[in-house]
Amino acid sequence: MADAGYVLPDEELAQLQKLSSDFEPETTGPLVGERQSSAAITTEYANADPVYRVKTAALPSKYAYFRTCRGDGHCGWRAIAFTYLEALVREANVGKFEEEEARLMSINNLFNNVGINYELIIDFAEEMFDLLHKLAHSVSSNDGNADAILLQAFNDMGTSLSIITYIKFLASAWVQAHPADFEAFITTGDVKTYCSLSIEPSQCELDYVAVGALSAALIKPAGFAFEIMYLDRSAGEEVNATVFSQPTDQNGMLLPNPPTIRLLYRPGHYDILYKAEDFPPPVQQQPIQVALANPYNDSFIPSESSVDIMAMIPGMYSTSFGHRWPSVPYEFDASPTPQAQVTPVQPYTPTPASAAPVNTSRQDYMPVHASHQPNHSNTGRHGLHLEGPPVTLPIHSLPPPPVSIERGHLTLERGGPFRPSMYELEQINVPSFQTSIFKNSQYNTAHYMNPDFQPEAWSPDTEYGAGHKGKHKPPAQ
Repeated sequence: MADAGYVLPDEELAQLQKLSSDFEPETTGPLVGERQSSAAITTEYANADPVYRVKTAALPSKYAYFRTCRGDGHCGWRAIAFTYLEALVREANVGKFEEEEARLMSINNLFNNVGINYELIIDFAEEMFDLLHKLAHSVSSNDGNADAILLQAFNDMGTSLSIITYIKFLASAWVQAHPADFEAFITTGDVKTYCSLSIEPSQCELDYVAVGALSAALIKPAGFAFEIMYLDRSAGEEVNATVFSQPTDQNGMLLPNPPTIRLLYRPGHYDILYKAEDFPPPVQQQPIQVALANPYNDSFIPSESSVDIMAMIPGMYSTSFGHRWPSVPYEFDASPTPQAQVTPVQPYTPTPASAAPVNTSRQDYMPVHASHQPNHSNTGRHGLHLEGPPVTLPIHSLPPPPVSIERGHLTLERGGPFRPSMYELEQINVPSFQTSIFKNSQYNTAHYMNPDFQPEAWSPDTEYGAGHKGKHKPPAQ
């Protein structure tokens, strides 16, 4: 007879069943992860059950982002506490933080009324209030670090567990203070026993009763809506949404578009969901194109200015004629103007050589500065009138230099220690104008304000020449 199959003793079967029941997979990853695209959930269920594939494929169209929570048995508690504080940060209202702190402090009497010693949980409550103060300070200073402070605090195991413990006792106290609202969901024992066994212990997961208690005690009074999306095998092509709270105003009317807390429940695990409108895109600053601006886009409008134009020219100073320069009309006629007839000037008749003796010394001749003689033909425009008798310019002629011609080459003999060019400008004395206006203006080269200032040289021949001999008094008889 063949041997029957080996059967384990009952003791070993019981031991294996116990090990299987107590087995918990090693949890890894952050306690609260960074916000990421919900398309990652679709990828995660790409090879799963067809029902999950259909529901997760439609998830990103309504919920753009999600945030993971570590599945260590505290994921539901951690998700509610984190999203509650995150909603306060998104409000960006320091007064809201102060209102919530005052409201939570007033609930302290609730613990004592239901028999929970507040002194036993005061350390956990202080962690909650300290984090509220840090977030409020960051929001008031507008430093942009509130989100980072919140995420860092919940990824610290000690801070995270302290806040979770505080909201657990808050849920327990609320259930015991309002037993009529939760007795229908409690099947075994009374309300106090249920709270001591299913809510307050450290390893108790978030259940439906605790969700309702935190919604009524923590979320709805703050003015936030609360929804949970269930991803399960129920009928439908989308996740099933359950609304736990809708905030109302003082008249009992629902608030339009309140801040909403959303959780995603998968069998045995909670994560956080967001819509795209929960995080409006930052305002893009318009590019500032300073270097590309055209500085010459304004049309020129001629107008009389109080600025002296002569003072802008280097070396020139303000005019002393008593008025500014006259305005110049900016008009241009494109039609040709007929050429004016030029009247020929009669040639100058030289004075006979016997009229006055001429000193032909080379040092008596001065170069002519024709470029500095102002044109005063238009006296009506510039207001400058030259008064006085006409000035007669004497013509001095130099004797021709001696030239000696030799066979084969030309030799020029000129005075002086060097041999200049034979084409040399003859030096002529510059006539001095005798009008008082021109003599005292900067246009006179002998004036000290002229850029080409050249003092007048005193010549004894000019003062005591032949023309002055008749002025001496005759000797007395």
